[in-house]
Amino acid sequence: MARLRSFLNHSKRARSAAALLFVSAALVCMWTLRTEPLAAQAALERGTVNQLSQAMRARIAVSYTKTGRTIPAYHCRHAPEGCETRLSTFAQYLVDAGTQHGIDPWLMAAMAFKESGFNPFALGSLGELGILQINPGRRDAKQVRFIRDEWYRRRCRKEPGACQREVIEHAAQLISRSLERCERDVKDALGLYNTGRCGGNDRYAKRILAERDELLKAAGLAAGKASAVVVASSK
Repeated sequence: MARLRSFLNHSKRARSAAALLFVSAALVCMWTLRTEPLAAQAALERGTVNQLSQAMRARIAVSYTKTGRTIPAYHCRHAPEGCETRLSTFAQYLVDAGTQHGIDPWLMAAMAFKESGFNPFALGSLGELGILQINPGRRDAKQVRFIRDEWYRRRCRKEPGACQREVIEHAAQLISRSLERCERDVKDALGLYNTGRCGGNDRYAKRILAERDELLKAAGLAAGKASAVVVASSK
């Protein structure tokens, strides 16, 4: 009888161990299936950040050294963190916001170049601020501290990235809403972003789309072949 109980106890422990092993293997499998796509997405985003920052540097070049190295615009040359780091940071912000809101970061980069030349402290004719030139007269602009707080903007001059994440995030939200209102048409949405109505400025939209192509060329990519999240398409 004692031998029988011992055998049963041993079998029970063996079954428990096997069940635990099975559960552990299943969890590992599930974790692998979950993390592999995330790792691939992260690698894709890192590649886009590198390509985008390279293109941005090429587009703000004002001259070249004898060795062919680009000399960037004054505002970037004198960035406290260095021009390459600043542009790489901007590129990361653009990709992050693009991924979150389903906006092509190359499109937003084209807008930033045309709006401000990637100068975070450019001041528009109507008081627009940030690399995407947010109009402080907009009601929702007050949500962005960089727009509403002058003391904060002065402090941002010494900060890596110049506090532009919040500016880019806000602009991405505006572009996303513009796309929804304009039936996912990029040209019309750009017009809404610029003038307040769908298709309001066709010339502006064409300039932005042409600049997007220039950025892609500067990165060695064919137009429309960027390794980025592109949800909307123009007519």
